[in-house]
Amino acid sequence: MKKLIATISAAVVAAAGLLTFSACGSAEVTYALSEDGNSYIVSGVSGNKRALTEYEIPSTYDDGVNGVLPVTAVGEEAFMGTTLRSVTIPDSVTTIEDRAFTYTYLRSIEMPQSVTHIGYGAFAESALVELVVPQSVAEIERYAFAYCSSLHTAVINANIQVLDEGVLKGSVAYDTSGTYSDTVLTEIWLPAALKFIHEDAFSGNFLTDIYFSGTEDEWRDVKIFRKANEGEESDDGFVYFDGEDEETINYYSVGGLTIHCADADLVYSNGEIQSTPVN
Repeated sequence: MKKLIATISAAVVAAAGLLTFSACGSAEVTYALSEDGNSYIVSGVSGNKRALTEYEIPSTYDDGVNGVLPVTAVGEEAFMGTTLRSVTIPDSVTTIEDRAFTYTYLRSIEMPQSVTHIGYGAFAESALVELVVPQSVAEIERYAFAYCSSLHTAVINANIQVLDEGVLKGSVAYDTSGTYSDTVLTEIWLPAALKFIHEDAFSGNFLTDIYFSGTEDEWRDVKIFRKANEGEESDDGFVYFDGEDEETINYYSVGGLTIHCADADLVYSNGEIQSTPVN
C-alpha cells in the first residue's frame, strides 16, 4: 500500500509540472499563497536550479491546504539564476515581479494579454532575442529588459505613458578603436500613449530606427526627462524637455537614427529636425 501511495503521489507531482530532472538531481518549482489568500504566486525553484530548462506554469494550483486557486503572479526572483530556456505563462497571470527571470537563458517570451505589470529588472541580462510586450501591460518598471545582449527586436505595445530608466538599456564597451556596443538592438517599437522617455531608457544601443505608432505631433509632445541635478529647479525631482528643446534634439541626433511616425519620418541632425511626410 505504501508503495502504491508513493507511486500515485509521484505521478501527481509530475503531471503538475513541478519537477524536472537531470543527472545532477531535480528542480522543484515552488508556490506561495498570496497575501489576500485568493491566489498563488510562483515563489521560486528549489533543488538543482540547473536542471530546470523548460517549464509550463499552471493556471491553477493546489498546495494541499488552501485548495485550488488561480496562479496570478510570477514572484520576485522566482526563476532568477536558473538555466530556464522556455516558459509558458498562462492567461491567469497578471504580474511578473522584480527580477523574476533575471540571469536566465530565455530566448523568447510570450506574455498573455492578462499581464498588466512587469517589475524591476524582470528579464534583465536574460538571453532574449525578440520581445513583444502586450497592450494589456500598464506599467514597466526600471531596467525590466536591460542588458539583454542578444535582443535585436523590441516591440512595446504596452499601454504606458512612461518609458522609465534603463528599460531597454544596452551595454557599451570601449577598446583601442573607440566605443562599441556588445548589444544588437537596432530597432524598437513604441506606443502612441507614450508621454515621457527617461534619458537612459534605451542608452547603450546603436539604434537605427524607432517606430512610433502615433503621429508626428504626438511624438513631438513626448518629453525626455532626467533626475534633477543639485540646484536645478524641480517640483518632483526631475527635469523635463519637450520635443522642440535643444537637449531633446541632441538626444536623438545619433548617426542614422530615424523616428518613423504614422504620418512622417523624422531625422534629427545638426540641431534640427527634418520631417518627411509618408503616405
